[in-house]
Amino acid sequence: MVINIKDKSQLINSYLRPISALTEAVVIKNVNNKLLCIANNEQGLILCATYNIDLQDSIKLNIPNVKRLEKVLSFIEGNEIALDYKANALSYKDKKIRFKYHFLDDNIIQSPKLSLEKINSLTSNIEFKIDFSKITELAKGAAFVSESDKLYFNINEDGVHGEITDRSNSAVDSYSILLSEESVNADISFPVHFDIVRLLASSNCEEIAVKINTNQGLCMFDIKTDVVNLKYIVPGLQS
Repeated sequence: MVINIKDKSQLINSYLRPISALTEAVVIKNVNNKLLCIANNEQGLILCATYNIDLQDSIKLNIPNVKRLEKVLSFIEGNEIALDYKANALSYKDKKIRFKYHFLDDNIIQSPKLSLEKINSLTSNIEFKIDFSKITELAKGAAFVSESDKLYFNINEDGVHGEITDRSNSAVDSYSILLSEESVNADISFPVHFDIVRLLASSNCEEIAVKINTNQGLCMFDIKTDVVNLKYIVPGLQS
């Protein structure tokens, strides 16, 4: 089977890199002409990542190390490439380089018990958007509040502020910035694990849609391009 990649840089930077920032070993399969990956990390954050691809045949890639796959793909010169998939391995060759990357057998890598349909059906009662530059600002603030691993979305009629602190410990410093001036019909503070900032920083985007379901205690971060869709599902924390 030949897997044609029209934009290698986009595959690496916008799809594989956000996945590898979350975890090392993942399962990627082809569903309705999309490469689908659903993975999680130790903090309970879940990523559902899809990549549009013209691939009719069914395929399942049990990838032991996503960063190694990123690295070897980056060695290929040119952006439009053709990869050969055969006998549970991905290979490439041209006049300058050749490689073969082997995958694991099925059922070795465990994925979350979630379907794409279930993730797409998640609802929300609070929604707003933030510019990617705000993620960079929050990451800088983490150096000031190194004692906390919590990010609070403080939402009221003035907009949405992101605050790094830990309200369960009065000795922890705080750092807050305005994330959005959108008028949100709510007055709450919703804490999540700060690791989501690091994960969002690995994505290649301009804007992030944030959706919160206060009843279920879930927050979803949605990033869309013409080819890639990243959805981070993050459980809320205790204040």
